[in-house]
Amino acid sequence: MTIRLDVSIGPVQGFVAQSRRTRDLWGSSYLLAFLSAHAMHGSVHAMRGADAAGGAISQPVIDDDPLYRWVCGHRDGDKPPVGSLPNHFVVSVDGDPAAVANAAIEAFQDAWRQVCNAVWKQFVEPASDIGNGTKQIWNRQVDNFWEITWTAGELNAEGGLLARRKHWRSHCPPGEPGEPGEPGDKCAMMHDLQELSGHVRSESSASRCEQDRFWRRVRVSQGLGPLDLRDHERLCAIALVKRLFPKVAREALGWNVETSHWPSTVYVGAVPWITRVINAAPRQARAYADTVRRNATSVFHEQQPSFAGLKNVPEAGDFTKLDASYFHREFVASPRRCPLKKNVAAGAREQLGRALKDLYDAKDAAGQPLGAPASFYALLLADGDRLGRLVGEAGGGDVSRALATFTGEVRKVVCRHDGVTIYAGGDDVLAMLPVTEALSCAESLAKCYRAAFKNRTGATLSAAVTFAHVRLPLAGVIAEAHRLLDDVAKDGNGRDSLAAAVLKPSGLYCEWTTTWHRRLPSDESTPALALLEGLVDQLKRNTTEPGLSSALIYRIRETLTLLCGWNRWRPGEWRALPVDLDMLRDFLQAEILQSLAVRMDESAEERAGELADSVCPLLRPSRAPAENSRPAGDGPAVDDAEAGVDALLLARFLANPDEDAQ
Repeated sequence: MTIRLDVSIGPVQGFVAQSRRTRDLWGSSYLLAFLSAHAMHGSVHAMRGADAAGGAISQPVIDDDPLYRWVCGHRDGDKPPVGSLPNHFVVSVDGDPAAVANAAIEAFQDAWRQVCNAVWKQFVEPASDIGNGTKQIWNRQVDNFWEITWTAGELNAEGGLLARRKHWRSHCPPGEPGEPGEPGDKCAMMHDLQELSGHVRSESSASRCEQDRFWRRVRVSQGLGPLDLRDHERLCAIALVKRLFPKVAREALGWNVETSHWPSTVYVGAVPWITRVINAAPRQARAYADTVRRNATSVFHEQQPSFAGLKNVPEAGDFTKLDASYFHREFVASPRRCPLKKNVAAGAREQLGRALKDLYDAKDAAGQPLGAPASFYALLLADGDRLGRLVGEAGGGDVSRALATFTGEVRKVVCRHDGVTIYAGGDDVLAMLPVTEALSCAESLAKCYRAAFKNRTGATLSAAVTFAHVRLPLAGVIAEAHRLLDDVAKDGNGRDSLAAAVLKPSGLYCEWTTTWHRRLPSDESTPALALLEGLVDQLKRNTTEPGLSSALIYRIRETLTLLCGWNRWRPGEWRALPVDLDMLRDFLQAEILQSLAVRMDESAEERAGELADSVCPLLRPSRAPAENSRPAGDGPAVDDAEAGVDALLLARFLANPDEDAQ
């Protein structure tokens, strides 16, 4: 009798989401996929793992997965650049499922110990003698972090047993016996775990000095640069492994990985600006990079970060390799963000600021100033909808093959939009992109997902795009992206949806949710982003011809707030509208006409009508239909009695991301 064995590795969110840098985010995703691959097949040297113990992996399809092939020893072609395997897999077993599950767990733990030992020997062991129980802290954390659950059932079961098993909490997180959590000072990245020195800063000045001494010794380890572990970063074992395993990848993984050109969120946001600069003013860009090199240290990537639109321009020198903080005047003014050499001439920082200002003032081919780079980037998170149901309808094999096809296309799609893929495995995608490309990339991924399933009904993708200011902590942005995807796009809007939000330093600015296609009043269906992009174009044109303005958008928000009875408007809210759609459209036209009347001739009324027609459809919600019903026109459900203004605010942001950036 063939048995279905489900194996799930966790905690995913606790491992991946708690990241301070983009490299941490990539590293945790990559490492989790690497460990999952070992659990699926096991090391070819140890001959352990689910496959070697008599099981056959049925989900996901792994035959052509690059990471799985490299783990198995088939190391032809390029090294796998991103994690591509999920933390949950299914094994078909003809023998003892417990033996297969235990073999998978043992292979996972062997691979984890190999990675941890490589990091320990290179970076922590040389400092462990001046720590306070460092070895005990390390062992406690690495031995007790992971929770691996498994269930065995009938072959045609679709994971229901595993879902029920996860409600049975049997994992004990690391901590001292009898204590509710870990003692001592906590990790700067994973705040519930103890940092490794074991010294407590608040106990005495001597303890503070010993803690600093421990971390100074770690930082001077061979192979570490000044940016790998900053002065204020005191980490736990798990966070240190995530951060530093690429430095010892040959021992940890079995092959080297390239992370020297991994871009920061600041760099990702600046990519369109960097492209403009090296094309319009390459010699000036080179001169600025040379000025930075004379005054600062360790501020250049070893290689140019890889983006589709970022070409190598020799005349620009090392400008594209420069740490992106040096592209922003406010960061250049900060000794913490942009440190200079100790013995630089007085006024060097001011000189850098002036040189950067001159670069902003340089003109492009159209005679327009290059300006400053964007202060925002986008984090894209996408996930397939109701995958369990799809497996039940189409069969696990067909679904796994479709997902493998989709995974194979993800990096190409993200690359075409000048983004960087952090993780792509199964139906999950995590990527970073410039503001200008994020929404179109999300839409392309949704189309690619449907195409992989041959446009099968029910095979849909939901996505969350979080536009975040570069000063915001990455962990908070990741948490917001998960909230948008799970609570807003999926549960709140019924799936097959996009949720987009703007996070400014002052807080959440707007939150817009829509199905990928929206119904117009004529019952026609149109792409939601086409409507939004039309509004963005109108706002951009306002600088050269009469049209929509930021002041007008805020006035519409204030009036609708009163009409809908909001005591206080909040991002993402939809409220009942006490007027019908025609009256709403007339109201918009009147507001727009009032704004245009002082700037246009007799054509103002006609122009106001056109603008009202472009704004009105975006004020209404567009939700996926109920599972057992379809609305007229076979499109998304629309409630004409509700209204919201987040689409207008999102369009305003996209038209000028750095306007009122706070």
